[in-house]
Amino acid sequence: MDLHADKKPFFEDFRIEDAELWRLHDPVVDQDLKYFEARTGGTRMPRRDDISPEEMKAILPEVALLEPIYDETGLVVDAKGLLEGTKLDNFYGSLTGTLISDYPVPIVSDRILVACRRCIEIAKPIVVVADALSEQKNYLTITVLYVPMSNDGVRVDRIFLHNQVKSKFPK
Repeated sequence: MDLHADKKPFFEDFRIEDAELWRLHDPVVDQDLKYFEARTGGTRMPRRDDISPEEMKAILPEVALLEPIYDETGLVVDAKGLLEGTKLDNFYGSLTGTLISDYPVPIVSDRILVACRRCIEIAKPIVVVADALSEQKNYLTITVLYVPMSNDGVRVDRIFLHNQVKSKFPK
């Protein structure tokens, strides 16, 4: 999927996958999707009040919640970090209360915004895979589940993210 031909290096190790297909071989993604399906009956996008931090204790350190920022045409131009788990805060630095576009590593912020746009465009969960987070962190791979959320059932006003960071080299 060539989303930005002018930014080819940005997408070399980055892809967006169908969450429904990905769940077949990733038990974490499957568990997350089942969580949301149980709260929505699989008939609507989750709302913010569908998330229970008490029920998600085990994954909270790897979870983030973003608020998409739209321009007057409805295009997502940025996102604001609403909350970020401790593992993510330690790995990326604090994103809570900041704009994704202000993140000091442009390749990371660009990838997040492209993923947010795609998730909103199809209004369904997606999985983002980055096989190299940066030139310095090329030994890591990250898998991120993006789940669109909507309080009114139409406009995506939040995106739930569950990040799994792993070494490319088995122990």
